[in-house]
Amino acid sequence: RWPGMPSVYRHRSLTKATTHGNSHAVRGTFTIMSGASFSPALQDKSSADFKVLSFDIQQMLSEIFQTSELKNEYKTSEVLQLKNGSVIVEFNLFFAQWVSDETTKNELVLGIEANKSSLLQTFTIDVNSIEITEQFTTSNSLTTSALCLPADKPCADAVTCIRRDLFCDGVPNCPDGSDEHEKTCATSCDGKFMLTDPVGSFYSINYPQPYNSNIVCRWIIHVTQGLFIKLNFSSFDTQKYADMLNIYEGVGPSKVLRASLWGTNPGTIRVFSDKATVEFVTDYAINYNGFNATYTTFNRSELNSKYTPKINCSFEDGFCYWIQDLQDDDEWERISGPTFPFMSGPDYDHTFGNLSGFYISTPTGPGSGQERVRIFSLPLVPDSDLLCLSFWYHMYGVNVYRLSINITYGHDMEKTIFQREGNYGNNWNYGQITLNETSDFMISFDAFKNRGLSDITLDDIGLTRGICKESAYPEPTLVPTVPTTPQLPTDCGGPLELWEPNATFSSKNYTNNYPNLASCVWYLNAEKGKNIQLHFQYFDLENIYDVVEIRDGGGTDSLLLAVYTGRGPLPDVFSTSNQMTVLFITDKSGTKSGFLANFTSGYHLGLPEPCGPNYYQCDNGECIPRVNLCDQYIQCQDGSDEAECVRLVNGSLSIDGLVQFRVENKWHIACADSWSEQISSSVCRLLGLGNTNASSPTLFVGNGPFVKVTTAANHSLILSPRYKHSTKIVGGTDANEGAWPWMVSLYYNSKHTCGASLVSDEWLVSAAHCVYGRNLIPSLWKAVLGLHTTLNLTNPQTVIQEVDQIVINPHYNKRTKNSDIAMMHLQVRVNYTDYIQPICLPEKNKQFLPGINCSIAGWGRIENQGSVANILQEAEIPLITNKKCQQQMPEYNITENMMCAGYDEGGIDSCQGDSGGPLMCQVNDKWFLAGVTSFGYQCALPHRPGVYAKVTKFVDWIKNVIH
Repeated sequence: RWPGMPSVYRHRSLTKATTHGNSHAVRGTFTIMSGASFSPALQDKSSADFKVLSFDIQQMLSEIFQTSELKNEYKTSEVLQLKNGSVIVEFNLFFAQWVSDETTKNELVLGIEANKSSLLQTFTIDVNSIEITEQFTTSNSLTTSALCLPADKPCADAVTCIRRDLFCDGVPNCPDGSDEHEKTCATSCDGKFMLTDPVGSFYSINYPQPYNSNIVCRWIIHVTQGLFIKLNFSSFDTQKYADMLNIYEGVGPSKVLRASLWGTNPGTIRVFSDKATVEFVTDYAINYNGFNATYTTFNRSELNSKYTPKINCSFEDGFCYWIQDLQDDDEWERISGPTFPFMSGPDYDHTFGNLSGFYISTPTGPGSGQERVRIFSLPLVPDSDLLCLSFWYHMYGVNVYRLSINITYGHDMEKTIFQREGNYGNNWNYGQITLNETSDFMISFDAFKNRGLSDITLDDIGLTRGICKESAYPEPTLVPTVPTTPQLPTDCGGPLELWEPNATFSSKNYTNNYPNLASCVWYLNAEKGKNIQLHFQYFDLENIYDVVEIRDGGGTDSLLLAVYTGRGPLPDVFSTSNQMTVLFITDKSGTKSGFLANFTSGYHLGLPEPCGPNYYQCDNGECIPRVNLCDQYIQCQDGSDEAECVRLVNGSLSIDGLVQFRVENKWHIACADSWSEQISSSVCRLLGLGNTNASSPTLFVGNGPFVKVTTAANHSLILSPRYKHSTKIVGGTDANEGAWPWMVSLYYNSKHTCGASLVSDEWLVSAAHCVYGRNLIPSLWKAVLGLHTTLNLTNPQTVIQEVDQIVINPHYNKRTKNSDIAMMHLQVRVNYTDYIQPICLPEKNKQFLPGINCSIAGWGRIENQGSVANILQEAEIPLITNKKCQQQMPEYNITENMMCAGYDEGGIDSCQGDSGGPLMCQVNDKWFLAGVTSFGYQCALPHRPGVYAKVTKFVDWIKNVIH
């Protein structure tokens, strides 16, 4: 305001924003150095790429000027064009009155240097490139946030103000409908907003790469009236409880939240409306790979008078037509396999009776207090027939509370028709009720969960016509409330959950010997926002066979932090979340005095302080200027700033694409000039693709930037930018010497224990179960490379290397065998010979189709529990589908992280001693590491395939470890 001017414009409620007279405009340019890369699509103003980037730039400019000395004069901005040269932005700024070029530039520079916009965490702007090129006056009425209340935003007519939350909500509120324009509302995720086709798709930003922090993407689905909407997910992986996909029935302020999805496997979601709003919201940290969603329609008339589709559900395909009550305390979870930890719920579903089937459960893990979760049916219209409602339920544990089933009528009237309280044992129990309703009603299932381990689960809900017949199943027996056997933790010296100051716990009988066959779980808790430091004051366990496992978080999504065994002292362990799980597992023989541990909580314990804007955080926590990334000089002590500096443009580990180098934090396309076979080999090694390569020049019509690559005298690359299980092979045969040069024999305490594969000149890939409990002293492991027969370790082509680092995949779960993969680092780089070569890693989207034959090799047993092989054995086996594998291995949950191979008639298989070795598939004369030998049922039995860790699911993790 000018001095003395009344403040009426600041306080009155405005619905119209009128601008009298002309507006003053300033035109300028600046360059984005990082955070955005140029592509030809940015030259097309109608493209999603242009819209998304322009939206972010305009938001950044608004945030800068609305907090500047020009906040009262500033109206709005627009992006005119985006040019090549990193990204050169040409823009207009609109002010209510004349502002000098110098003042405009100074305020923009100050705002950028002071990080006045959250988007400056993403963009690096070269302040020296800022130029004001032109001033002019416009008589158009411009959008002006200065004349709207802070909670409002102007329409495109520059006359009407509406609430900001009404923009992009699916309901036009501006007279010209500009609040719902595609240009205004296109999401930063995929450039889409309004989805009106009967079939469509949408996905998280960067999918299938990890999404960004602090984003909100919204889509409106609007299909033909009379149809409903069904959502399916080909992939779904978000941070549990933090990064959510919210699905609403309807649009605008009256929309109703129907589902909040996170984690994995959400199943099918149904929206009982022809309009739906979908929002993806992420927090500030820990980004997963996101989701890919498709939607279709289904006919509402199918549900008008039919009971069966409304009620019947086995939960194999989501929640069917059951609806989560989002007004209760929490939500039912759809899970397969056992609840976590064990003995807190069922070990398998009821439908199939194995680990692959799904059921629903109250939130798994220990509760923080009593809470209610509810699902309810669609409205049901009674007819003259009686109805029989049937279901299966599981209530197990001394803390389990109550399950009730209710009939709900309009006007909040409700009656209870079934109720159970207490512990009914580790069984699926059958329930049924005859319904005789005369008015419209809904059915609801309510579960009340107590603090502690008290999961209640449901499966196979059904509704049939007629009175319920006499049940063929026995009435369940209530287990006495005073437990006859110890509650988890079994044989443990401490409570199940610990909070400070009660922060000390120990093994049973400490300082005397702990018992055998102990299975104990402690949950260590801290306030939200803090993390945990675990310290062992004393530690002495039977080496290898008795272990303490420490996991970050609680529940099935917890990540492995450490496995300790043997004798201390041991390093402290730090969580990244506010919960840590500690498991103590002992075998049937041998015992020691155990352990004494305590923990403390705080902020960022053991974690490096985050770096400031325009700085890069090294893997070891150091901060260096972001411009020093990939400048060919190592600034990070761990070398991580020079680790990921070459890529192929169509994937993180693609084997076919344009070569790009990162120079001064910008990606440059490699020119064919001076390219040589030596450079090609160097690039393949940097990409983790081995030495075998084929490169060729190609015509490229884009604008670059480019880089010329040559070699120095020391063979380094010169970049010159340019601008314009333990499981042997049964049924195999002796391999020829040097046939599988990436095969490695792993010796532990001088005995062959497992196999491994060489994937670079210093890294091996093996199975996590091979090194679990044997990872504390890596030097006890020896890697034997170039080996043909175990009877001669002194052969000239054989090299024996010590291991100095072991990395277990953090998602590995010993009990379910999921993510059974680990990496081992050689103390000294090996030299490649005819007998020692790395195997190629597949790109992560590579598919090895069922039916093709692949190869296995190893020095394991030649029959189940039989003698081991002295000469490397090899065999060929066909890949099979995971569905078939699950049918033939019903005791296990065959996950998407696994693959299977074997003959129906058996006879050929990997066996004890082959664990960690490769499943190798040949494509176009190249051998790829498709799987890592994990587990099986005995060896080579009919209809019992071998199970392997699926390497394509871990390619990014392997690459990150190597770098």
